[in-house]
Amino acid sequence: MKKAVTIKDIAEQLNLSRNTVAKALNGQYVPEKTRETVLRKAQEMKYKSLNVNHIESSGKKYRILLVSGKPLNNMNYFVPLIKSIENNCFEKNYELFQYTHNGNKTTFKEVSDYISDLKADGIVTIECFDKDFISKLINLGKPVCFNDFTTSTVKTDKNYDIISANDAYSVHAIVKSLHNRYNITRFSFVGDNKHCRSFQERYNGMLTGILAIGETHTRSEDILCSDSAFNYGSPNAIKTEILKLRYRPECFICCNDFVARNVCNALKALNISVPQNALVVGFDNVSEAVASFPALTSFSVDKEFLGTETIRTLINRIEAPDAPSRVITVSTSLISRDSTSKIV
Repeated sequence: MKKAVTIKDIAEQLNLSRNTVAKALNGQYVPEKTRETVLRKAQEMKYKSLNVNHIESSGKKYRILLVSGKPLNNMNYFVPLIKSIENNCFEKNYELFQYTHNGNKTTFKEVSDYISDLKADGIVTIECFDKDFISKLINLGKPVCFNDFTTSTVKTDKNYDIISANDAYSVHAIVKSLHNRYNITRFSFVGDNKHCRSFQERYNGMLTGILAIGETHTRSEDILCSDSAFNYGSPNAIKTEILKLRYRPECFICCNDFVARNVCNALKALNISVPQNALVVGFDNVSEAVASFPALTSFSVDKEFLGTETIRTLINRIEAPDAPSRVITVSTSLISRDSTSKIV
């Protein structure tokens, strides 16, 4: 009797690790070329556990629509993400279309008609955080992969997935680290924590970090103004809010690098030295983080990987529309720079 082909057999044939082969066969992330090589070899060797339907569908030419909720002003963050999405679609021979939804001028019917006319197989979103828009988009019945998400509760858990950075854990960890290194106890969050899921997670990470070091915290110690009514791009506006705080924070945790840079400028106007008298932490690790003075400590997420994971997740959703919705978190890397390098 012929011996059944195992993952080990395939791995030895390809000179790959068994772990890599198992991931490729189970739909977990590996580089796309590796995945294709493994699937071809498994098919050639007649591996019995191979998901034949997945192989047959991998050659389909899907039509994918990228919807953005507004013009993408933070180009240093979004360009590599979108480029990665484009490259992945090009490599797979998927058709990619883009649509910018202006919530103030564009009716959802226009969006819906466009999706219908396009005959899109699936949708990817960037900067779409309006609860009503998201609910209507999901209710169209098309598979959707959201990059980040609304903070509001959406009354459905079908036919969509969310890609997000591991925000809460990252900020929780740096709060503990800065406390251990400099005995810092007074932290302040700067940014609209209700703007999107990632900002909320970053804020929650700071709160749980403060709790972990045995300190207390109230919302009055943060600058959480709604970004629809407050200009986070104005150092003078931030300066005014800092002066309202009951205590001067020893460390400002900012929702992103753009806000962190303006916090640094506001502190400079107040003659508060960064990092000697106050630390500042940003998020996203865009080029402005390096160009700032002082250079910003920030969290970096692999934007090219985010793009690859976005398309892979959407295709999985298209091919298995009844699978439970998932939140897929991508780890971040802390990039320490001058804004947290206090001299002690």
